[in-house]
Amino acid sequence: MAENKPVELILPKVEGAVLIEGYPGIGLVGHIAANFLAKELGMEMIGYVESSFIPPMTLILEGKPNPPLRFYGKDNIIIAVADIYLPPTLINEIAREMANYLKSVNASKVISLGGMGIGMFKEKFEVWGVGGTEEENKELENLGVKILKFGSISGMSGKLLWEASRAGLKSYVLLGETFGDRPDPRAAANVVEVLKKMLNIDVSTEPLIKEAEMIEEQLRRMHEQMEEARRKVEKQYETMYL
Repeated sequence: MAENKPVELILPKVEGAVLIEGYPGIGLVGHIAANFLAKELGMEMIGYVESSFIPPMTLILEGKPNPPLRFYGKDNIIIAVADIYLPPTLINEIAREMANYLKSVNASKVISLGGMGIGMFKEKFEVWGVGGTEEENKELENLGVKILKFGSISGMSGKLLWEASRAGLKSYVLLGETFGDRPDPRAAANVVEVLKKMLNIDVSTEPLIKEAEMIEEQLRRMHEQMEEARRKVEKQYETMYL
């Protein structure tokens, strides 16, 4: 790593790259979606982030050591994933280096994935988004994405949107609606469905839907058990005072 440089991307040149970023965030939506895509598209690890400020750890995947901040690639698509939460200062540095790299390879698109926390139940959970320019917003609208007019986007998704758009790159953020209190594969599936149309990729989100149904069934059983326990306690109190 270059002297006095806090972050370095160890990544081959991929001309005209499409970068998909899925760092951890609300409901782990982007993280789940990005890892799912890397697996379903049969991608290989092609690079990683090097920094003395990354917590000292190695991730073991299928019996092999891996860095916690990795890049997967196939053809011209690069997927950036992280398995740890990072401090804001490090996110700023990584986003800046990503934008510099993407500018140098004339990237065609920079797409960040994440979640939007909502505090109510809905019949249909939607995908919100915003682009770096009005042109990108129109593209998202044509894909059925609701445009975020006001608000804030924190973490890597927000910072990368700013850095990439500032570098003149076509940049987007996709946010799947989620309760945000648990990992949400269903919201990840909704985001992937938009990506499929954006990039003309062919993957089935059925595995994510099945995973979501398993989580929802577990939560339903937990709720029933809690309700049953509550009723038993109430019945005990009624008996005590009769």
